[in-house]
Amino acid sequence: MQHNQPPWGGEQVSPPPPKPFTLVQHNCLGSWDVFLSLFGSFTQLALPPSIVALQDPPVYRGKLPSFSSFTVFSPPATAGCKPRVAFYVYSSFLESVSLLPRFFDRGDVMALDLFTPDGFFNPSTTRFTIVNSYSTKGRSNNSRSVPPDIIFPTSLVPTLTLGDLNIHHPTADPLRSFKEDEIATSTPYFDRATDLGFSLLNTPGVFTRFSMSLIGRPGVLDLAFACPLLAPYISEWSDPLPPTGSDHIPILLRFEAPLFRAPPPTPNWALTDWPALDSSLKTTTISPPPPSLPRAPWMSGSAPIWAESRLNSRCTPP
Repeated sequence: MQHNQPPWGGEQVSPPPPKPFTLVQHNCLGSWDVFLSLFGSFTQLALPPSIVALQDPPVYRGKLPSFSSFTVFSPPATAGCKPRVAFYVYSSFLESVSLLPRFFDRGDVMALDLFTPDGFFNPSTTRFTIVNSYSTKGRSNNSRSVPPDIIFPTSLVPTLTLGDLNIHHPTADPLRSFKEDEIATSTPYFDRATDLGFSLLNTPGVFTRFSMSLIGRPGVLDLAFACPLLAPYISEWSDPLPPTGSDHIPILLRFEAPLFRAPPPTPNWALTDWPALDSSLKTTTISPPPPSLPRAPWMSGSAPIWAESRLNSRCTPP
């Protein structure tokens, strides 16, 4: 008997690969307009996200807005404490999983425990946990409302933790000039993540919040981390959606099994036209900013690096 034939005859049919899991995270600033703009932009995606994780969602009389084809889960509203985080789960995804929301007797953090017998990223990954936090300024300048041990739990299942953590750290924003209190505030969180093996999913240096004023410096406040059991399945961290009116950008996370993931294209450096590139670099000039918009210190060096990278791409075939 051939091993690729079932005992009753006929060809053996392999199970289909697990579908990619996508999630969008966004800070809505408590605005209904931002909320509607975000959910309206999902038409630009090939498929709606499986889950939307919101920070500072709009709340009216203790209730969150609804949106077609999504079911909302949030901490219960109590006197003087409104939900500061929420999950919106797409209906077709909700039909394929068992879901248990977990609360922490507070409105600024919650978790979802997910289960499916078919597996999320491979047949053996049947459980998955997501922690959603909106950590704001605490009782002092060096503290935040949600402590590190809640944001980064000890877990034996694949765990994703994300949110607007309102901290600045060199790992996420390597070009920033940091103040001592910023390092003092963020270090306990990143130390906790490192101790438990959590990986930062953000692309370092890509800003997630832009100040409404022209002189304010952008920052990296919206963070996402994956525990060691989940990290191999991350395939994308990006910002493909348009602005929503918030000072934060919507972020898309995609997870899928590495065996079914197409390898990303890479430049073939052996075919680079170096003489043409050298000539182009010598004649490249960087225009200074307009006098009416003074150049901020954190912008120094970014324009030449961008121009050089663009020239490298033009002279290097894939």
